[in-house]
Amino acid sequence: MEKKLVFLCSVVLLLTLNLYSQQSVPPPDKDSIRVACQVTDYTMEPGQVDHAVILKDPAGEQTVLFDITEGGAIVSIKYQGIEHIWGYNGGGLLQMAFHHSAKTGDVPGDYNPTQAGDGSAMSPVTGVGCHGTDSIDLLAVMLDFNHNNAFYDKPLLAVWGGRINDYIPLSYSSPYTIETRAHWVVNPAGTPEYYLRLDEQFTHIADEKVGSFGYDFADYEPWEFDVSAVSPENCPCDASATKYMAGGWYKGESRAVGLAVAMPSSNFPRGKVNGGFNTDYAWRNRNFHLGSEEALDGVATKALVWYVMVGPWRNALEFARHIPQDGGQQ
Repeated sequence: MEKKLVFLCSVVLLLTLNLYSQQSVPPPDKDSIRVACQVTDYTMEPGQVDHAVILKDPAGEQTVLFDITEGGAIVSIKYQGIEHIWGYNGGGLLQMAFHHSAKTGDVPGDYNPTQAGDGSAMSPVTGVGCHGTDSIDLLAVMLDFNHNNAFYDKPLLAVWGGRINDYIPLSYSSPYTIETRAHWVVNPAGTPEYYLRLDEQFTHIADEKVGSFGYDFADYEPWEFDVSAVSPENCPCDASATKYMAGGWYKGESRAVGLAVAMPSSNFPRGKVNGGFNTDYAWRNRNFHLGSEEALDGVATKALVWYVMVGPWRNALEFARHIPQDGGQQ
């Protein structure tokens, strides 16, 4: 009888503890659930499989892949089944890059922190969060695309996969981070229904003076996009003289199929803005670059805004002309 009583008490105690534990477990952290991302693999150069985060516009017309193997640069934008980014390697994505001209004696060099990396090693993404497939926030530390050919006097060897990079040529990290926050904005023209807005935070984490940087908003597109478009024309233009800078590449003279990028001139209120084209016959791609110059010395940060606009040039241009001057200023 005594043993039965002990057994019964033990069962009751276990049931009570189990009930208590169920009641005391806190509900799931909604913020933790919110930051989960939808991911996929993306094959770039033969044999190189990268990891990418998926964004889709609310209308289901566009799918954008942020390559988190390559610094979070955009490796693919598909609209109406057509690919709008060249995306063959890290030197040909839609991404931010920065240029500082330097000389060692009479030898010119280009110090070039680049979002994707340097072609042999990739800029590491250190954090990423998503709101479903509607928006993304990611942080990366940029590598020097030119492998320190400017002989930067405080070089940092890149660490890749937990090991010091020992490729030839050597890869070098830079004391610059870039945070990318991407979300959709309504296109009043309705075709497509949405454009992609990119808010970038370029941060220098070393207390040093480097001097003027060329800011390069780079967009690499497929070879068959062979007709260019830019507005305003004949720039560089004083930021005070124009509210925006826009341009891109299109398939055919109708400029109905293609991609343009644009930025408000308020990104560089005291400088000049420009847009430049290039046709790469070796790699067979077309590229367009929004640009300006400004120093970022000491421990400092620079806010930047730009827009990615697929579809007809006439709609992209109308949108660019009315870009709000709400971003980009320090």
